[in-house]
This record gives sequence, C-alpha cells and structure tokens, in this order.
Amino acid sequence: MLQAITLALLLLSTDAWAGIGKVTENKGNAEIVRKKDTLNVGVNTGIESFDNIRTGNGVVGITFEDDTKVRVTEHSRLIIDDFVYDPKSKGSGKLAMKVALGTVRYASGSVAKENNKNVAISTPTATIAVRGTAFTMTVDEIGRSLVVLLPNVDGSVGEIEVKTGAGSVILNQAFQATVTTGSEIRPLKPTLLSLSESAIDNMLIVRPPKEVTQRIAEETAQNSDALAYNALDYNPLDMKVFVDELKFDELNINELDFNYLTNELDSLILNAFRIGFDAITQVYVFDKGDNWQIDRRVNHNLTLLISKERGYEINIVQDRADLVLKNMDNSTNKIFIKQSLK
Repeated sequence: MLQAITLALLLLSTDAWAGIGKVTENKGNAEIVRKKDTLNVGVNTGIESFDNIRTGNGVVGITFEDDTKVRVTEHSRLIIDDFVYDPKSKGSGKLAMKVALGTVRYASGSVAKENNKNVAISTPTATIAVRGTAFTMTVDEIGRSLVVLLPNVDGSVGEIEVKTGAGSVILNQAFQATVTTGSEIRPLKPTLLSLSESAIDNMLIVRPPKEVTQRIAEETAQNSDALAYNALDYNPLDMKVFVDELKFDELNINELDFNYLTNELDSLILNAFRIGFDAITQVYVFDKGDNWQIDRRVNHNLTLLISKERGYEINIVQDRADLVLKNMDNSTNKIFIKQSLK
C-alpha cells in the first residue's frame, strides 16, 4: 500500500513539473539558463517556461507541446516567457517568447491556429501578431530587427503583422520583409526579398539584403524626417568614420569596455559630443553624417540618433546618479532617459 502511494506521488510530481516542449535538434554548443542554473543541451532535453536558450557555434530546434516549432541558429538568444496548452480545452492556450539576439525561425502550432491573439512574439523593437504561419526574426546587438515571412511546410503562406508604438505593417507574401529600428519608430514598408530560406542568418545583420537598403533609401528620400531609418542606412563593413585619422565605427565596440557591475556616476557632464568611446561615461558616439548616434550599454542597451542641426541636453537618469550629455545651442532640446542598473 505504501509503495502504491509513493508511486502515485511520484507520478503526480512528474506531471506537475512536466516540460512545455523538448529539444528536437542540437548541433554544436548551446546552453539553457534556467533560474540560476546553466544546463547542457541535447536532443530530448525538456524546455520550461522562463528558459533562456543561448547558442554559441550551434543550432537548437525546439518543438512545443502544441507542435509550435522554433529553430535558434548560431550566436542567438531566445527567451520563453510563457506557455500554456491543454489539447482538451481549445482556444485556451497561450505562448509568449522573445528573440533577444541573432536569428530564430518560428512556425505556428495549435495555440496560434486556435486563437492567434494568445500568441505574443517579440523582439526588442517589435511585436509580431501571428496568424498561423512561419517567419524568421534576425536581431542585432542593439535590437534592430529584420522580420521575414516564410512559406509553410505545405507551401501555403499565412500572414503576420509587425508592430511598433508608431505603426504596423502586414506581411502576406513569401519572403516579404520589414525592418524595425526602434520601438517608437514605424516599421519599414514591406519589401520582397530575392533570397532562399537557407540564406537567412546572422550575416544579414552586417550585410542587409539589397532590397532592404534600397527601400530605406526610397523612404528616406520621400520622408523629410529621415531620422527614423538613418541608423540602418549603412554597412558597418564599409563605413568611413575617422577619429584622429583612425577608423571608428560599431565594429570598434568592445563589450569588455563596459562596466556592467557598478557605475558610480556623480552627475558627470560631457560638454560636447566626442566621437569614440568615453571610459568614464561609458558612452560611444558615432558620426552619422547629418546625425549623431549615441550608444550606451549598461545592463539595458541605449541607442539614440539625433540631428546635428539642433542642440541637446540628454539626461540619462539611473538608480544612483545621472549622466548629462550636452551639445548646446539656442534651440537646445532636453531628453530624459531612465536606464536602470537592475
């Protein structure tokens, strides 16, 4: 009798802690960060809510209980925020995940097909409303996102809506794409890419598809407020920005420069924008022609693109102190940004 009760308790415990999916593909090196633990990845490794999947020189494929499939490619990060699915209760499931870096392919399962409003897929600069289809997301180190609609396995094509705080676009053709550069900047108008699915990887970060750069150029020419897309209108490998006759661009960013543990600022003031990296303020400044690009990465990344034609007082408010950047003129604009250290 005691053995039967013990077995029943074990079975109940197993069900209570059952995973929400499992790894179905594993190549190269990858890991799962679960709470405070770091787990090795192998085929049939269970996936749970709040898992953070990180790949190095490897690929991880995951199949969820509702048959949703994601494929995390090399040097990428996927965070599983939530997953609930009961095949006996149609329309009640939900799925939420975020692509933080790199390239991830998504293919809808039962949750999206039964109630797509219960699916929340996001990147740092976009949210994606899924309508039973497949697509990829390629996210660079400051959150800019290239979203590409893909055909389903059976050859059909669904539809997705890519949204930011400033607007949205619909993708409904295979290999149609858009770009988001900020959560409050409208997405790029849809453009059709002439590439194969196998060509969608992290190389698109450093060398965007020619159709995308052409669309950006067109929208920049049509829109007097070109600020929204100037941040993507370059190839980091071809940039020519000089400091003291030396090249300086995003490829010069060294993550070891940043102090992620402490930042004891005492109302530091940078009186003018100086190209390069300032070790005291931990600010990168890039010359973008008509604009300044300011990058700061202390726990939460900050990228700001501003016009050289105006003066600015930028107050980065932190948990313990403020950082003030000044480039003054008679029409100085004040910008306040909260950048938490937590």
